[in-house]
Amino acid sequence: MNSSKLKGLRVEKGKTQEEMAKSIEKSLDSYAKKERGEVIFLPDEIAIISNLLEMTFEQVNDIFFDGKLLNGNSKA
Repeated sequence: MNSSKLKGLRVEKGKTQEEMAKSIEKSLDSYAKKERGEVIFLPDEIAIISNLLEMTFEQVNDIFFDGKLLNGNSKA
């Protein structure tokens, strides 16, 4: 996970860690640990965050999956 890109995007979108924590129904401390990469985000949390921050597929892939996901246009 790319913690610095997630934080950068969150700040760019004007969201606080507290807002993010509430959106995934976690404590501020729990969210902060996830954002720092100490605890992984669950798939449903990734979905909520990606919607809240209006992330593209490429951003989700880069931030949460280190670019390892293939999109439908890729040839494997």
